[in-house]
Parts: sequence; C-alpha cells; structure tokens
Amino acid sequence: MEDIRHMRTTFAVAAIGTVAVLVFALLPVISGVLAEKFVLDDMQTGFAATAYFAAYAVITSTSGLWIRRFSWSKLLIIGFMAMIIGLVSCLFAESFSVAQVSFALVGAGAGLLFPISFTIASEMRNTDRVFAIKLTAEQLVPAAMLFLLTSTFLLGSVYADLFLGILFVVIIGSSSILLVPNNLWQHDNPLRRQAGSKGNLQWGLVALAGLLINFAGFAGIWAFLERIANDSSLDPSFTRRWIAIGLVTSGVGPLCVAFIGERLDRRLAIAAASIVTVFCLLFLRGEISEAKYASALFLLPLAFYFSISYMLAVVADVDYNGKVSSLMSFVLTLGAIGGPGLFGYLKSIDGPALGAMGILLLVGGGLMIAVQAYTHPYK
Repeated sequence: MEDIRHMRTTFAVAAIGTVAVLVFALLPVISGVLAEKFVLDDMQTGFAATAYFAAYAVITSTSGLWIRRFSWSKLLIIGFMAMIIGLVSCLFAESFSVAQVSFALVGAGAGLLFPISFTIASEMRNTDRVFAIKLTAEQLVPAAMLFLLTSTFLLGSVYADLFLGILFVVIIGSSSILLVPNNLWQHDNPLRRQAGSKGNLQWGLVALAGLLINFAGFAGIWAFLERIANDSSLDPSFTRRWIAIGLVTSGVGPLCVAFIGERLDRRLAIAAASIVTVFCLLFLRGEISEAKYASALFLLPLAFYFSISYMLAVVADVDYNGKVSSLMSFVLTLGAIGGPGLFGYLKSIDGPALGAMGILLLVGGGLMIAVQAYTHPYK
C-alpha cells in the first residue's frame, strides 16, 4: 500500500510540474510565433514572456507564506483555472499587449502549481529518482506536442495550434488534483524522507544561487534556439522538429538519473554534464548547418537535464527543515527571466551571448558541486 501511495504521489508531482513548466519548455516556439505574429525585434523577443515570468516570480516568491497554510487541492484548483482562462484569452489576443496580460494570468496560475510540486518532491523519499521522473514528464509531454505541431494535421495557424495544445494539456493535467496529499510534511508520514544531517540555511541559499545562475545560462540559450535557427535560414519545420527532439532528449537525461539513482557521485555527474553542455554551444556559433543544429539540440538538453536532476536533489537534501525547497521554483523563474533577457540584449548589440551563457552554466554548476562536497562529501 505504501508503494502504491508513493507511486500515486510521484505521478501527481510529475503531472502538476508538467503543466507548470509547459510555457518554458515550449519557449523557443512560443518566442518564435510571438515574434512572427506581432513583428518583434530581438530585444522584444527576449522579453516576450516577461509578463508570464514576472507573475510567476511574484507568486512563487511568496510560496513560503502559503505553501503550508492552505489546502493544496484548493490552491491547485485556483492555479489550473487561472491558467485555463489566461490561455483562452491568449488564444484570441489580437495585440502583443493583450497577449502579455493573458500570459501574466497564465504565469500566476502556474506559479501556484510549481512550488507545490517541488515541495512534495523535496519531502519524498528517493529525491534523485522523484525529481528525475518529474523532469522526464516535464520534457516528454511538450516534446509530443511539438511533434504533433510538425504534422500535417493542423487545425489552423501554428499560433492557434500551439496554444490549443497547451490548453488541452492543462485541462488533462488538472485531474492530478485528486492524487495530491495534504499532510506529507508530517514526520510520521511513511512517504517522507529522512532529514539530512548537514543541511542549513546558509548552504541552502548558496545552492539556490547556483541553481539560479546555472538555469539562467540554459534558459537564455533555450529561449533563442528558434531565432538562432531563423538567423541561419533553417527551415521552420526542421527547427520545430529538432526542438521537439531536444525536449525528448531532455527527458532522457532525467530518465537515466531515475535508473542510476544515487549510485553515481553527484559532483562527478554535475561536472561532466556541465562540460558537455558548454561544449555544445560551439555548434551554435556563427552560421550553422542543419547537422550542427541537430547535434546541439540532441546533446545540449540531454546533458543539462541530466545535471539539473542532481542539482535539485542537492538543494532538497541540504534544506533539511523545508525553508528553502519551496523557493526552488522562484529561483528557476528568475533564471527564466534573466537568461533570455541577457541573451537578447547581448545578441542585439552583437555581444558574446553564447559565451556569457556558457560562463553562467559553469559558475552555477561549480557552486552546486561545492555545496554537495561540503554537505554530503561521499554522496
């Protein structure tokens, strides 16, 4: 019975997390269709989803005030409804300003969902495996959506099909409300993991800083993958297909972690994967061919999401008293805002956008390795 409860809770975590990250996972395509529909320049494209992430950030930053005070089921109902209303509004938006307001409502709803999924996952047993399963679902579902978008059976424009697909997934994902526990943090709950011995607030904050910096580097690259391909005149259908494949490989990375679990030293895993991720940026420099673009889209998401599965577990383990884990969604949101904004600015002035993202990836990964080395030197 305990294993069944654990499986049900893991499924709920994965479903809620998938809905909460859909917009970010599909950000390259969303940025592209917004740029095409509303004729945006590079700077505007870099901040195309700013309203979404700003609302997301405001809600997630306050999660410590409400995450344990209110029923998770009721909060999830509000979050899912806000996303549905916002997506319907965005679907019919005729101007960029209306789309931004609609995105803000979607972001507020997702901002309620994401901290709940992180809090549940952080307090469960086998955090490496739970986070890996959660991340796998968060990548494979958007990948399936993109594969459908590249088919010939489209209902209308790419813009309409994209947002209809997101809306459909959100509605289906809302059924996970029925599987959400409301008392996981109680110490006598059999699903709850045991507290770490070296966790403390200071190292938890360092881990959050590392997560923020590292994710900002990836987010900047991810948001502009469609624009990078467009600059090299790659076929749009080819681009969307390989972004979809990138989402598949970003799900394969965590899936590998789910099987490996804690048998691999986290420091080695984060270091190796971070180096591979930065190496992949070489494929995206200058005029790129289809072969180079495909290579980057295959390897880069796989390596990054392999490493971040361990990074999330590092934060969860060092945060033994639950004060920091609820902020993981907030710092990921800050990274999702700052990374694309910085990349867009550097790209608009012909600056070293890819180089800057590579530095962020390495610095963030280094901080996470340092936290792991101090708090769990043999894990």
